[in-house]
Order: sequence, then C-alpha cells, then structure tokens
Amino acid sequence: MTDTKFIAQQLELLKDPNGLVRQSARLALEDLGKASVPYLVAKLDENKGDALWENVKALSRIGDASSAGALVKLLSHEVSDIRWLASLGLIKIGKEGVKPLLRALSLSDARSPFLREEAHHVLTGLRDKELKSNLSGVIKALESNSPRSDAPVAAEAVLLNLKL
Repeated sequence: MTDTKFIAQQLELLKDPNGLVRQSARLALEDLGKASVPYLVAKLDENKGDALWENVKALSRIGDASSAGALVKLLSHEVSDIRWLASLGLIKIGKEGVKPLLRALSLSDARSPFLREEAHHVLTGLRDKELKSNLSGVIKALESNSPRSDAPVAAEAVLLNLKL
C-alpha cells in the first residue's frame, strides 16, 4: 500500500522554488510508478510553470495508460515544453494512448494546430510498426495541405475500422 501522505508531500515539493528539490520530488513520484499517476493527473489543472513541467515529465516517464487522456489534453497546451513531454508520454504508452488521441483528432479539437503537430509527433514516433502502418492515413492527413479538415475524417475512419 502506497503512503498517500508521502505522495501528497512530493506533489507539494513539485512547487518548490529550488529546482533540485523539485527534481527529487519528481523522481520519488516516478519511482512509485503507477501508484502516483492518479495524484499527478489530479494536480495537472492546479500546477503551473515549473511544477506543471515536473508533473508532466513524471507522467511522461511513468508512461501508464491511465494518464493517456490527460496527456492528450496537454497536446494543446500553450507551452511547447509541456506539449513535447506529453507527446513523449503518449509514445511511451503506445497503443493504449492512440485511441484517446484519435478521439481528440476526430472532434473539434483538431482545429488546434498544436494538437495536430504533436499528434503527428506521437503517431510517427510509435514503435509498433503494424499500428503505425494502420495509422498511415491519419499521418498523411496531418501532413496534407488541409490537415484541419482532413485529420478529423481520417481519425474517425481509423476509430471505426480498427479495434483499439
């Protein structure tokens, strides 16, 4: 059983002005792995600046599928480092991260150029060659001259045809 008091303390230390303190807290949360994921996800809306960066980096490094939806939402974040870390986390998660990403692309969220850019990064960075091959239509749509309209259609087609 993981000590929730310890996790709460580490989450609070992510806000510390000292970078080494923040890093130490993040590493402790990473070491706990999946046990810390729900707490890290819960703090995403609250954390800002360096605390948010540490939070997302921990989720990215843990790479647990339960954080996929939260990481997809961060692909539209205004800060490029946050988007990049979120995309790395989704790449690590792999197949389980693809479905929430395709859902976001198939909705009006696809109007976000940040989401489209990071979705491309995630899909091209996947290690599963068969999965990547099945997603080639979405990748092509993201690379097209009109990705804002092409990507939602391609993502929806994959969601309907693939068992993800």
